[in-house]
Amino acid sequence: MKWSQKVQVEVSNMQIKIVVLSMVAVTSFIYADTAMDQDFDGVPDTIDRCKDTPFLNEVNELGCTTTILTLPSETESKSLIVKFGYGYSRNDDLVGREFQRNTKLQLSYYENSWSYSLLTGYYSHSIKKGFLDTTLKIKKRIRLNSEFVLALGGGLRFPTHHFKGNKTDTILYHSLHYYPTASLSFFTGYNYTNVGDGIYRKPLQNTDSFYIGAGYFFTPDLYTNLSYTKTESKFRDEHVLKSISGTLYYKINEKWFTTVYYKRDFDEDTHDSFIIKLGYKIW
Repeated sequence: MKWSQKVQVEVSNMQIKIVVLSMVAVTSFIYADTAMDQDFDGVPDTIDRCKDTPFLNEVNELGCTTTILTLPSETESKSLIVKFGYGYSRNDDLVGREFQRNTKLQLSYYENSWSYSLLTGYYSHSIKKGFLDTTLKIKKRIRLNSEFVLALGGGLRFPTHHFKGNKTDTILYHSLHYYPTASLSFFTGYNYTNVGDGIYRKPLQNTDSFYIGAGYFFTPDLYTNLSYTKTESKFRDEHVLKSISGTLYYKINEKWFTTVYYKRDFDEDTHDSFIIKLGYKIW
């Protein structure tokens, strides 16, 4: 082969290589652009219709979660749930009974957007022990649109905790939840209690309670929230109670789940409470 022919062949080979490399580079660039996945759910952002799904969620071909992120208290299906809890409450103002152990039992029934709950319990401290008050609660959840859910309810707190003057209280519940994404929620609420207690050693009053907070599903089975609460005392001469609380929920399987709750008051003395609950979905 002559030198000039050899040069032409090498030039042709070089041109082919340049063309191939260019095609590879362009293809890689296009693929990289289409493969961008900001929520790491395996669906490229160019076709992902739900770009903020939690990292461990199962999603469909459009990137939207196939798992409904709901707590037992938010379900709209027919179900009966029982919860058993054990914890403590601590109040340094109560001389001789600063530390109290609490055992609680709750039975809840859900159908469509209605829920019915019965909560009772047993307490013990260094001076005495006995039953806590028993509360019956009915609540209606109203879905205003895809992002806002309003809940209205009422309840009766029966005087199963025996002390002089203890009578039935009436409670009204109001709450509003905002769901900007599948896993994030903001909530606020207001409760009003008509205190029915009779003659007592201190003047009594009806109470208002306001709270605000946020919750997040890390996975379909792991949820947490944090809230701030401001509550009037039923004793007219005592200050307003301000507290911060947090809840951790974990779904063990389709039947069992657990919750951990802690609350701490803003006060010079120690006022806090803790309870862990184990729940079981009967159906």
